Amino acid sequence: MRLHRRRFFVVTAGAATLPVLGRLSAGAQEGTPASSPTGSPTPEELLDLDRFGPVQASRAYRLAFMQPYPNNEFWQRLQRAAENRAQADGVTLEVIALGSNEVADQVSQMEAAVAQQYDGIILGTINAAGIVPGVQAANEANIPVLAVDTAPAGGELINLSQTDNVPAAATGGEFIAEAIGFAGKVLNLQGDMGNQTAQARNEGLHQALDKYPDIQVIDQSAHWTQEEGLAITENVLTSDPDLKAVFGANDPAALGAVQACKAAGRSDIVIVGFDGNPSAFEAIKAGDLAADVAQFPERMGTYGVDLMVRHLNGEEIPEFVDTGTALVTAENVDIFLAMVSGS
Repeated sequence: MRLHRRRFFVVTAGAATLPVLGRLSAGAQEGTPASSPTGSPTPEELLDLDRFGPVQASRAYRLAFMQPYPNNEFWQRLQRAAENRAQADGVTLEVIALGSNEVADQVSQMEAAVAQQYDGIILGTINAAGIVPGVQAANEANIPVLAVDTAPAGGELINLSQTDNVPAAATGGEFIAEAIGFAGKVLNLQGDMGNQTAQARNEGLHQALDKYPDIQVIDQSAHWTQEEGLAITENVLTSDPDLKAVFGANDPAALGAVQACKAAGRSDIVIVGFDGNPSAFEAIKAGDLAADVAQFPERMGTYGVDLMVRHLNGEEIPEFVDTGTALVTAENVDIFLAMVSGS
């Protein structure tokens, strides 16, 4: 069967196939999933999982899911959604979890998946550049690869399903700018900057904040971890006691900042996270986190399986799907807590 592929070297957002949700507290925006009669979207409407399926597989396909962060809350949600949809679509999804922080190990896992002749590979990668040999190995074996959350820096994909991270991070940056009166120091707890997602979120935050001359951004990578988010924030609170805000490129980094600020008695610091994990929503509810840029990992996992099955069935599928974001604050956190508790 002929593969319909797109070659990815430098990835830009392009046109989204899904709307980006804005601040739901301000009312539904154009393109937002239809709301319930009460005027607010239901958890099911927020999740919007049936855009591409369920779809009946032409035969019992065997798929591999490359799980880069098996202990991460976001990736656990994505995996559960993929497993649930695989069952609904009548296919087998085998999870290949990375047991280290080394991209070379994930390349080896990809090569092993190729040798085992899976019908398709759904890829979550730990390193956009380093995983390219694994993607290319699948390409050479005519095994289709679909990427979720992060685009590899090379090789061929049938689809990329991810958050449009630049404008999403810019939304978080604008929230911070307004909250601190467009002046002051902001700590940017970056992700792993070898990762395409981290680069895009860094770009989006700077896109929002660099236009304000009285805002100074302090960039340090927390490598997606709560431990580094805590340690870096502790150090910056000492070196820059006039710190006004912290942006975490993911929720663990932001929650590390929450720990540091609480220990230092700094309840005045505005902290914004990025992921949409239940732990972040609980922190918003408690007043520890000001806002969170929520992603929809359930969409990534579900759409990834549906689109792979459709491709294997011989159907045309979109090359890029923006899985959407929403800015969660104290005003709308309850509906998001309801959404994740039901997923």
